[in-house]
Amino acid sequence: MLSTAETRVWILRHATSTFNAEGRYQGCCDTPDLTGQGWKAARLAGKRLRGTAIDAVITSPLCRAVQTVVGVLEAFRDYARPLELEMDAKLREVELLGWEGLPFAEVQRRFPEQHSTWRLSPYDLRMLSASGEPKFPVRSLYQRAGLFLKGLVSNYAGKSVLLVTHGGTARALITTALGLGVQYFHRIQQSNCGISRLCFPALADEAVLELLNDTSHLGGALPKLKEGKTGVRLLLVPANSSSSEDCRHLSSVFERLAVDCVLPVSPEGRAAASAIFRRHSEPTGRLLCDTESILRGVLSNTTAERPCNVAVVAPPSFLRRVLQEQFGMANPEKLLLLHRPGITAVHSPGTGIPSVLQSLNAFESQMSLPGGYA
Repeated sequence: MLSTAETRVWILRHATSTFNAEGRYQGCCDTPDLTGQGWKAARLAGKRLRGTAIDAVITSPLCRAVQTVVGVLEAFRDYARPLELEMDAKLREVELLGWEGLPFAEVQRRFPEQHSTWRLSPYDLRMLSASGEPKFPVRSLYQRAGLFLKGLVSNYAGKSVLLVTHGGTARALITTALGLGVQYFHRIQQSNCGISRLCFPALADEAVLELLNDTSHLGGALPKLKEGKTGVRLLLVPANSSSSEDCRHLSSVFERLAVDCVLPVSPEGRAAASAIFRRHSEPTGRLLCDTESILRGVLSNTTAERPCNVAVVAPPSFLRRVLQEQFGMANPEKLLLLHRPGITAVHSPGTGIPSVLQSLNAFESQMSLPGGYA
């Protein structure tokens, strides 16, 4: 009998490894361990996930993922419900063959054409195996992701599952679940110990992304920039009848973030922005009253030496249009849940580099979520 309940899938990228710290490609190499800071982050992720009613944990078998599970489960020692734990090789990282273990700069120098393909058209990246057989690592990764998701939704229908995996694999899982395809492989971000959440409605063909790359449990900062430290970072804040509790929550968050200007849209946006940024003073919170033309002007000004952080407080319908323009999504209202009170970060690096969705609904508050999912 088919379950009529939603299936929730939490996705956690492993904590910082020695290769992450050294700036080396990892792939399926199993040499790197967690750093001391990585172990600390894994425990913090466990505390963040402690109250999420998780039924099962499935991990990549690679050491850095397994060690992350060990750190996470320290917070689950007295967990009330029985917790299934298993490994699945389909959650391994993309296999980068001859690059594994090499520094980023060395790969770019020794394999310039391959590296360019990896950045601009990852699906076409071609590598040779040890026996000389041609391989397409990203195609293989997406095949694995599709097979894994098909089995997961079938075997864990109506349950809540935590996947502990890798950056590339997490992005492949999310974009596959949303039906976006490989062209979005580098368009979303998954940081070390960043937390994402997919909801698979019963009997639906595609998932809804409820949370992407929330790193607030690691110290309250936004995710680190992936595509250079230039351009504009939009901080999208839904203004749909925000309660006073929501505004206080977001106000406390923005006190820890550097905001260069605030763009409120609509009367609801202006009211919410005034409540959220009431403690800001010039030049941190410059309150402007205009609409899309100002936003386009801000996005065209991407020559600053550091990213300009622009908070856009607007109804979800407006924010979805922004996401549609930035990412070319045909139906963002069906794929991305913009709930309050969270912050969605979009980095537009400029210089012809596509925008990156850094996070969705980061800093979400437990009180705003259905079913107690924090």
